[in-house]
Amino acid sequence: MAKRISILLSVITLIAVAVGAQRALADEQPVEHRVVRLKILTKLPSDKRVEKVAGDPAIVGAPFVIRIHAEAGHVLMPHTQQVDENIVVVQGSWAIGMGAHFKREALEPMDVGAYAFAPKDMAHFAFSMTATIIQVHGIGPFATHWLVPMYELFDKGVLLKIAARDPGGPVSEAPEGCFLLKLGTHVRVSIGEGVVVGAQCTPGQLTQSRVEKADGELFWAQREELTTP
Repeated sequence: MAKRISILLSVITLIAVAVGAQRALADEQPVEHRVVRLKILTKLPSDKRVEKVAGDPAIVGAPFVIRIHAEAGHVLMPHTQQVDENIVVVQGSWAIGMGAHFKREALEPMDVGAYAFAPKDMAHFAFSMTATIIQVHGIGPFATHWLVPMYELFDKGVLLKIAARDPGGPVSEAPEGCFLLKLGTHVRVSIGEGVVVGAQCTPGQLTQSRVEKADGELFWAQREELTTP
């Protein structure tokens, strides 16, 4: 009996020593640190312009940091997220507004360094005044859901999307009046001219076209802003 007790005490001692050594090693190891510099992402599909900086926005209860790269003139139509959204402009000029309908007069301009807070489930919209990078942080899961499903025109047809990163489902056609300008149409607007390479339509509200200049630069313009030769 005494021998068994002695063996048990020895095992407990070894376990305690091992745990203590692991804790000491963990205390000695430096906390992970890194610097993530700004990247310039160009000519990417509109649903591929989100860069993960830290964490994963899809994980429930986990912190995350992402950067969203927006082309000049793009309107982010009214949407919600199921978690609080913290926004900081790190490059360019941005504008944000609250409400279920896009209204230019409701936009609040944000320059580099400006911070905005959008509470969870609150409908809001945004406008990229120039080519812009915003940094968003919060606690996941983070996903952008359109208040009104969006139709997107691209080189293979039309997709219907319910969320910003939704790959979309193909449809035979968009609602009447959505895409009056075909891909390849040469257009002019105050900031330049180029060829229509894509478009987005929120039925009954807004249609915007993605335009590529001769030098490859991309920007967005609303249908009423565009003229054809």
